[in-house]
Amino acid sequence: MMSLIAKVNEHNQTKPLIVVGKPGTNKMKKALSFVSDEPIIQYANEFDIPDIFSIPSEKGIIIRDMTYKPKTDDIYTAMVAYRGQVVLVSDNQKDVPKKLFNMCKLKRSIKKELLEEIREIAPNSEEPSNYELDIFPLVSEYLKNQDRDEVATLLKLNNPPDIQMISWLAPNVHPGKLSFVDYTVKRRWSTDYLWELLAYSHDGKMYKKMEMPMRGSYSQMWKICRKIGLRKSDNYLLQSLIKDESFRDYLSTVLNNTERRLLKIKKKTRKKKMDAIKPENQLMRWL
Repeated sequence: MMSLIAKVNEHNQTKPLIVVGKPGTNKMKKALSFVSDEPIIQYANEFDIPDIFSIPSEKGIIIRDMTYKPKTDDIYTAMVAYRGQVVLVSDNQKDVPKKLFNMCKLKRSIKKELLEEIREIAPNSEEPSNYELDIFPLVSEYLKNQDRDEVATLLKLNNPPDIQMISWLAPNVHPGKLSFVDYTVKRRWSTDYLWELLAYSHDGKMYKKMEMPMRGSYSQMWKICRKIGLRKSDNYLLQSLIKDESFRDYLSTVLNNTERRLLKIKKKTRKKKMDAIKPENQLMRWL
């Protein structure tokens, strides 16, 4: 029993690791902390160790750039055969082959470690900001950031579609602040002026939860009409036709489940061999 526990502990100590982090987060420095002072370092697309058993277990192996054409089979063989520590280094998690990723214990190299080093070197420096934003964080910055100069800069750099931006702001901002920008300025004057005017029309004070724009609901009846050979405008005819039982049976064989539910038509069930046969006890069966 004790030998089994010892083997499990030994396996956990030498289990392959993968260090994941964006560029600039000192992934290699973190990977070097798991191996010896002089490990074997190779790139994933050039990995080639012919005799893996000749490498001392205390030395360690680091495989860099797992996101660029890794030699999956060779790396897998090394991870299985090598008795020491193997560390993979990758910029992201999704590009690493699952065959290799599932064997590893994940270690993340986060931005905080890099920021702490920068603070030690330059204690009065400002934290870097990401100016490339999608529509959701961009709208959130517009609504809650009171530095309107920064908001104007974000809008100019990202330059989102004007209709999309205004449609996302409409449920959250008073229409009086958007009406002039939407009706008069949009696509008539320069784009920079549009974003500046939009940025300074709001003070950045918002205390309620941001509301998401709702998609409009559209009728799918015209698709059903086209499917059965009617025109788009023949919706009124369809409502009359489905009153006929034979036509309803025809529709149940042509339409899918969603379209049948829309018309409130049940799918016609087929008789199975194992279904019970009900006897017809009527006089008409003798005629």
